[in-house]
Amino acid sequence: MTDWGRYLPLSNRDRSGDGAATGDWSQPTAALLEQLAAVLDARPALLASPSLRPAVTTAAAVRETLSALDARWWTRWARALGAAEPVSPVVAATPDDALASALRARAGALGGSNRRARIRALGAALVLALDVRAAHGLALPIDPFLCGAVALDLALRARHPQRALLTARTLVAVDGDWQVGTGPRLPSTADAIVLFLAGRAGLPPEVDEPLPPADPTT
Repeated sequence: MTDWGRYLPLSNRDRSGDGAATGDWSQPTAALLEQLAAVLDARPALLASPSLRPAVTTAAAVRETLSALDARWWTRWARALGAAEPVSPVVAATPDDALASALRARAGALGGSNRRARIRALGAALVLALDVRAAHGLALPIDPFLCGAVALDLALRARHPQRALLTARTLVAVDGDWQVGTGPRLPSTADAIVLFLAGRAGLPPEVDEPLPPADPTT
């Protein structure tokens, strides 16, 4: 079982094929970083453009992610308390035109070693990918299952106002076969739910749920 699956029933995903899962998210994290590097190589002008946070450029968002991937638990704790800068000095000194290479180097390190990547590392890469995709209208494919894993991890660590909504409503990913929270259903897209839980977007907009398949016997 995955390392987040034990918190069911917050997720309703079929887990019959999860028996060999180890909780190591290195491969999907590396794949997302490779995708992001390819996008920045193809469209370097995006680095100077705003992310979903108007005051934060895409380059700054990339630096935050690179710093998060390298951070130890005590560094994350200090940053959460505002006692440490969100960007490490080494990453801060990286020129914009070297950020794609830095993402690719991090992907290579994850894919070519025995170092495990935890769900927070996947979350950092995935939230950046969703942010860049939404801010710039990119065709960047992301597995809905990965969104579900990250959403649940974010929910377990949520603060107000995210925690308030999760106690009042169940956020249902209409395109991902997963849900998180309690209370009446609020169907939305996987992207919108994750971006909300990560503090990158507002309340997920409610969308129509797909109709159940017709019963051929009726």
